[in-house]
Amino acid sequence: MNEWYTQKEVAEKLAVSKATVYHYAKQGKIRKIADPHRLHREARYYKEEVDRIAMEREGHPTGMRPSEVAKQLGLSVQSVYKYIKDGTIQAVEVPFGDERTTYVISDEAFEKAKEYFQSSESDRVRRSEFYDSTNDIALFQYFQSSDSIAARVMKDEEHNWGFYLLEYQKWVEYKEGIEKYGLEPCYEIHKDTLDYKGYVHIQVSKGEDILYPFIDFLYESWGIENVGIREQEQSVYISMKAGETSLLNSIPFSLDQMLPFIQEGTIEIVEGLLIVRSAYRKTNLELPIKMLDKVKELAEQENITLSQWVERAINKVLSS
Repeated sequence: MNEWYTQKEVAEKLAVSKATVYHYAKQGKIRKIADPHRLHREARYYKEEVDRIAMEREGHPTGMRPSEVAKQLGLSVQSVYKYIKDGTIQAVEVPFGDERTTYVISDEAFEKAKEYFQSSESDRVRRSEFYDSTNDIALFQYFQSSDSIAARVMKDEEHNWGFYLLEYQKWVEYKEGIEKYGLEPCYEIHKDTLDYKGYVHIQVSKGEDILYPFIDFLYESWGIENVGIREQEQSVYISMKAGETSLLNSIPFSLDQMLPFIQEGTIEIVEGLLIVRSAYRKTNLELPIKMLDKVKELAEQENITLSQWVERAINKVLSS
């Protein structure tokens, strides 16, 4: 009987990916058997050490690790942990190593999270969700009066536009906020429309210190013409067009604060420019007509776009 497992066998026995097996070896949890002459096509690991880890896991909840969920959903690992803590992603805390714990996300919880985030990204935000053209105000926009009464534009339960007065901790109708409290906008919310180069998708949990400073910055620098904002039960979903702008003034947040909330795309500062890049690049694929017609049909059956269907199919191949 062999005293070792192949990398594939280790992954199957521990219910993890091959990449995770590789990291286990790097972390010293299991040892890779040396093969200086490359006599074996696949990496091998000592059977006894793998069996020990498998036994330790017996009785523990099974499922995906946060790192695996992050990869599948296209999120950062930091974001997954934040969503676990705020309840957006359901997970079970389990022992991990010496006096440490980690989380396990069940298949059912993963499917719910996948549906939640995909619906957030694929369903384009409508302008009317975050912009009231009648009064020219935007959701969460910052207002202030001459005597320093601060307010944020918000909707009530009936979706009426108004203000939440921070000092009084109450909501008032738009007209009352303007006439009685003398509220005025603290910045202009309109900018020229940027050329389309894709979007960056961001999800910020409510209560995060960075949320409102980032929204203020977006409205003032990008304008409502180039962003989309959707209020959700536990978070705020933001899409912003890819592009760049000169940072004439310092931004009211650090880039490190922002990075954990970016789901797709990148944001960076280079030589005084804030550069926003989409994770997507437009490309052309030439397919046989019969294949293209079949793919279109399958996409229509699932009520998704042709691009989404092709992307998912490619992801399945790459992750197998």
